[in-house]
Amino acid sequence: MSLPKVIRTLRDNTEAVLLPAGTYVIGIDAERVAELIRQLGEKPDPLFSAELPRHTVTLHDVFIDRFPVTNARYAAFLTATNGRSPEYWLDPRYNHPDQPVTGISWHEAAAYASWAGKRLPTEEEWEAAARGTDERIWPWGNTFEKGYCNSREWHSDRPLPVGSMPRGISPVGCHDMAGNIWEFTSTDWQYMGKVIRGGSYQHSAAYCRTTCRWAIDPDLRGKTTIGFRCCMDIAKARIYGKALT
Repeated sequence: MSLPKVIRTLRDNTEAVLLPAGTYVIGIDAERVAELIRQLGEKPDPLFSAELPRHTVTLHDVFIDRFPVTNARYAAFLTATNGRSPEYWLDPRYNHPDQPVTGISWHEAAAYASWAGKRLPTEEEWEAAARGTDERIWPWGNTFEKGYCNSREWHSDRPLPVGSMPRGISPVGCHDMAGNIWEFTSTDWQYMGKVIRGGSYQHSAAYCRTTCRWAIDPDLRGKTTIGFRCCMDIAKARIYGKALT
């Protein structure tokens, strides 16, 4: 039976798009990333070596949220679970209902995902959803375009409401996978913590590429530059998802 391309996940009333099973290229060659950093006028950073090497992975079908989890979605989770409010929950710079939720720890993001019948994506799933099968540098292609993502070039002092830059959509239909906020994944980085992907509004285009990666202590909370989106496995989607297309 063919899978729908888009579902609505019922617990948190969110659209999720299909990341099809297949083989995807993950990472980048050293020469390619060095040339990109030079072209973008960015100083060399040891962080960029974490993207190496270029390799392939095989992934199963999975549904991944079209947008990062918003403050409004997270508020429903807090009401249902009597959970702890994020840092800056009352700060008007960060508490618009349609802004991505920030100021939480990795553990809190994982708890939301579990409540919604989902999980956090692996970093390989995240990268495949961001760049598709053609190894693109940003979700929209291989040329940086100001106005396609909320990176430092946009001069914003906060995350924008999700979906504010629709020209930056990824090949599978995900929004905001470059800039705006880093996103938690489920992947462990030995000695470093949990891998985060995507860059943020405080970072330049070089850090908002589809292969750029970093990590954070899963116990740390309070960052206004980190949020998350979720995945739903196919078995659960058959029960807790409604096909849209």
